[in-house]
Amino acid sequence: MYNLLAAEGLDGSLSEIVTKLQALMNSFWIYIVLALAAVVVVWGAYVGIKIAIAHRNEEKINARDMVKNLIIGIVIIFVVAMGAPLLINGLSAWVGTGA
Repeated sequence: MYNLLAAEGLDGSLSEIVTKLQALMNSFWIYIVLALAAVVVVWGAYVGIKIAIAHRNEEKINARDMVKNLIIGIVIIFVVAMGAPLLINGLSAWVGTGA
């Protein structure tokens, strides 16, 4: 009987945490996306300038590596941005709050 009550209490606190996480993500989501977009634009401009002023082969190779890193970073940001809400919704379904 005690274990059943403890499990119900745990489910209640988990559902509260999931609800608060969803509210937090909903309130800050647009600002997070705008900040990440601004970082990508600024870093992309910086990499573009580095490519434009590269004269030696070594500088061009470094600039190409920076472009590769920028693309990888954009992919990682996209995966995290799309995965976070899905993870929270999955956690909500697992807990049973029914988002």
